[in-house]
Amino acid sequence: MPYIPHLKNCHLFDGLKEEEIVVYRPATKLVSYKAGDTIMSEGERGNTLLILIKGTVTISKKLTLLNEEEGDTKDKTFITLTEEQKPFFGEMALLMEDSLRTATVTATTHCDIVIMEKESFLKVCVEHPTVGYKVMENIAKKLAANLERESKNVLKLTTAFSLVLQE
Repeated sequence: MPYIPHLKNCHLFDGLKEEEIVVYRPATKLVSYKAGDTIMSEGERGNTLLILIKGTVTISKKLTLLNEEEGDTKDKTFITLTEEQKPFFGEMALLMEDSLRTATVTATTHCDIVIMEKESFLKVCVEHPTVGYKVMENIAKKLAANLERESKNVLKLTTAFSLVLQE
């Protein structure tokens, strides 16, 4: 249980005390990755949520190059996350059936990551509904913020595209 104190600063557990967070201990395992390891790949099926507790990761997406041969893609790094942020990712896999990963996560340094598998996570939520409700609320807040950010990005891209077409 040595990593549980690290989780109290993770936004997944906002509003919870350490003794409430500890109920998720049976649903978690600690996994280490070396620099350069792929932690998850865009397009693969997922059923786990991951919490970075040590190290740095990059999140990238494939960009399809227009007017190139089919399948010609390039990875674009969109964000770098560090242990100081105590980020969690892969949350959609806990809520959706047959969820596909929307990005690739790569370890840029040695990383220690807490992994929660969907069935174990949901079991804890059912057994501890007050704690589970709070965690689900925190996931919903993150998803809502992501949706709001992406909606703004789509608006920016649409505006830029309109301006290009007008010229």
